[in-house]
Amino acid sequence: MEQMLFELLIGVLTLGIVLCFAVMYIMYTRIKQLTAELRVLKNRVEITDEELGRLAYDIEEFKKLKF
Repeated sequence: MEQMLFELLIGVLTLGIVLCFAVMYIMYTRIKQLTAELRVLKNRVEITDEELGRLAYDIEEFKKLKF
């Protein structure tokens, strides 16, 4: 009887380890996806010095206009 309970415990723990590895793999793939999306968003938001200078110049020109 003890042997059977011990084997059942080993089976349950083994299944638990396999499920943990499956969850870790799913989390790993999701993190990779989110990292790729973050790179794309960063490239869209990134502004260069030239663009910033042009924007500042346009703002100053707009301030000079009087409506």
